[in-house]
Amino acid sequence: MMAAFLDAGFDTVPENVIIEIFSFLPVRDLLRISRVCKKWRRLVYDKKLWVHVDLTPYSSVTSKVLWHLLRRHFNTGLRTLKLQGLLFSVQKNKEFLSKALLSGLRKQCPNLEVLSLTKTDLKGVSNYNELPASLKTLEMVTCEIPSKFFSEPVGVHSSNSKNQSWPHLEALVMKNVPAFSDSHLKSLTSQVKLKKLVLLGTYRVTNHGIEKCAERLGDLEHLYMEGNTSISTHVSSITDGFLLFVGRHMRRLRVLHLRKVMSMTDAGLSCLDQLTKLEQLDIQGCFTFSPNILIAVCAALPFLKKLNLNSVHLEGNDTINLIQRSLPHCIVTNTDTLPS
Repeated sequence: MMAAFLDAGFDTVPENVIIEIFSFLPVRDLLRISRVCKKWRRLVYDKKLWVHVDLTPYSSVTSKVLWHLLRRHFNTGLRTLKLQGLLFSVQKNKEFLSKALLSGLRKQCPNLEVLSLTKTDLKGVSNYNELPASLKTLEMVTCEIPSKFFSEPVGVHSSNSKNQSWPHLEALVMKNVPAFSDSHLKSLTSQVKLKKLVLLGTYRVTNHGIEKCAERLGDLEHLYMEGNTSISTHVSSITDGFLLFVGRHMRRLRVLHLRKVMSMTDAGLSCLDQLTKLEQLDIQGCFTFSPNILIAVCAALPFLKKLNLNSVHLEGNDTINLIQRSLPHCIVTNTDTLPS
């Protein structure tokens, strides 16, 4: 029977099973197998294979390739799209996402929820309003953006801007986007209510900027920020004053990550006892905190389940054991390893 099955090949396999197998293939292989036969070509067009598309492994994806995918494969089923641009390419024309392409993406993929851009030059995109309005998550990693990228579109009033720009946006992830500044954050938070904010390598975001936006960040549930020990200006964006704004205005936080921050003290840490919904606290790589203050703060957080103290110097050999005993329902980690 096995020999007969092998002789018959995929002809005996139900199409839904073949599609399920195809779903594990990367995009490049998916396009290659579409040339095997007419049946496979037809199956590769199935919407189920184009729900979550990751093109970041391919450094040679150009706007021409994107147009091909948009016209033939991207459709109403697309939910996640991850792209890697040509920011560091030797090519003279580094335009990757043109206005026409973005317009086509908005029309062809009205249900796109997650857009992740890596090494992408967006200076040719004048305003975020040109991106799909259906987005729930926008992620940028090592990208260039214009100075007024998040500014409210001309002619749109603040009273109804949420209905005309990004009515569904909940998460903003900015990693190594040096141009992202206080003004960007202020403009964006005046138009959307974020639930998740990740700012890593965004040294132009300062205490002053956070203070101006703090009240509009009251719906945040996840906040990730990181200092940088090699560049002093990175450190200044996270201080005791910053934690004061967090404790006062962001009381819905469930996850708070503050890594490699060298300018916080016990005074700043004590402000976190107001975050009574907090479930995860990560202060990895920060400077010394008094164990008693740390215990007092964590004891005031009834839902705290995870506490990351890796590379946090704690005086006394038994300090970590004392913290663990004081927080019996919380997983506490403390090692000397600090990932890069």
